[in-house]
Amino acid sequence: MTPEPNAAITTAVTINAQPSTVWTFLADAERFLAWMAYLPGAPTPPGSVFEPRAGGQVRIVMPNGCEARGEVVTLEPPRRLVFTWGYAPDVAATGLGPGASRVELTLEPVPQGTRVTLRHSGPMSEAAARNHEPGWRHYLAQLAVAAAQAHHQAHLEATLRDYFAACNEVDEAARAALLARACAPDIRVRTPFACADTREEFSGYIANGLRHLGDAVSLLDGTPRLIHGFCRVPWRVSTPGGAVMFRGENLLRFAPEGQIAEIVSFPGEG
Repeated sequence: MTPEPNAAITTAVTINAQPSTVWTFLADAERFLAWMAYLPGAPTPPGSVFEPRAGGQVRIVMPNGCEARGEVVTLEPPRRLVFTWGYAPDVAATGLGPGASRVELTLEPVPQGTRVTLRHSGPMSEAAARNHEPGWRHYLAQLAVAAAQAHHQAHLEATLRDYFAACNEVDEAARAALLARACAPDIRVRTPFACADTREEFSGYIANGLRHLGDAVSLLDGTPRLIHGFCRVPWRVSTPGGAVMFRGENLLRFAPEGQIAEIVSFPGEG
C-alpha cells in the first residue's frame, strides 16, 4: 500500500510550569534527552544526541535498539521547536527512514501553566500516524513531569519554610506577610479544622488554632514528594519539649507562578 502523503497526528499536554521553564527542556541538550528517554527516570541511552541549533543532530536510541534520527529545522525561543524524525534500522516496519517526517512542538501560556502541542506529519499512512500517537503522548507526559519538577523544586524549600512559619505566627501582620509569599490570594484549604477559600480566611483559622494549642508548633515531619505541581508534605504538631501531639500529611497543589493554590490535609492514623 502506498503511504498517504502528509498524514499527521496532533496531541497536547498542559504542564504546571511557566513557559520559560518548559522551554529549557526543548532548548537544552541534557534536559531534552532526559524526557526523551523512553523509561521514566532512566539514564539517557548511550548514543542519544540532541544539538539545539538549526541543522543540529537528533538521535534517540530506544531500549529495543531502534534509533530515531533527524535534525533540528527551527528553534524559535521561547515557543517553537521543529525537527525531522525517522527510524533506523526498522524502516520497513515504520515506513519512515531517518529524517523523513517532521515534528513540531509549540508552547502557549495558559492559566494552568503551559500548553505544549506536538504535531507529527509526513509521508506516512493514516494508520502509521495513529500508531505514533501513544508514543508521543508518553514522551509529553515525561516532559510534563520533568518541567513541573524543575519549576516547583526551585521554590519548594522557601515556600514550605514560609508556610510553616505562618502556621506558628501569632502576630497577624507578620502571618499575613508570610502567607502572601507562600499562598495564592484565593487559596482553597480543606482540613479537619479549616474550610477556607482565601488567604484571609486561612489566616483566621491559623489564629484560632494557635489560641487553643498554647506553645505547640507545626513542623515539617519528613521529606516532601513533588510531582506535576502537587506535593505531599508530612507534618507534625509538637510541644516545646518535642512530644508529638498529632501528625498528618498535606497534599498541596501549586499554581504555575509557584504559590500554594490548594491544601487538602489528611490526619494521621491512631
